[in-house]
Amino acid sequence: MKKSAIASLLTVAALAITASSYGQGSVQFQNYNFGATTLNAPVTFGVTATSGGKAGTAGVRVGSEFTADLLYSLDGGTTYSLLTGAQSGSATYPTPFAFGVGADGDAVNFSGYFFGNPVTIPGYSSGPISFIVEAFTGGTSYANATQWRGQSSSFTMPSIATGTAPPSDFAGLTAFTVLPVPEPSIFALAGLGAAGLMAIRRKK
Repeated sequence: MKKSAIASLLTVAALAITASSYGQGSVQFQNYNFGATTLNAPVTFGVTATSGGKAGTAGVRVGSEFTADLLYSLDGGTTYSLLTGAQSGSATYPTPFAFGVGADGDAVNFSGYFFGNPVTIPGYSSGPISFIVEAFTGGTSYANATQWRGQSSSFTMPSIATGTAPPSDFAGLTAFTVLPVPEPSIFALAGLGAAGLMAIRRKK
């Protein structure tokens, strides 16, 4: 078989694998779209502070030490589930906020943005689906983050691509901020303050 024919077959095979790899209902897990103006949702620091040794400046985009998580809801936003790496099938999930290289080969500051692989939503067949994006640093999850964290507003997409269609873009996602994670000592002080107020009320 000629080399050109082999090359053509390999190309067709590669396209078939790519097309079938999206799964039933997939989204492009990222907060910026280079080819459109419908998605530009950077993540920034909400205040100027230092939390857990990590300093942040209000309005500045977060860096690559942050992680993005995706939560989805198939019941209209009543309950949300965290999409794990195993479910997404993506070796790069969760997706870190990045510094990258532009089309011209020059370094580009992509801090505040994450660029993930297509993510398949478990159990999805058709209809609307709601999402929330989380960002955090310090700790291994949003729940036990020790430095900064924040969530996007919930947004609903009327439907997402199914079958072998290209993944849908996160057009409904809007920019959001992260805030310092309260330290345990703060909760302890708050508890002592509440206890003091109760004691004063009892004396009265």
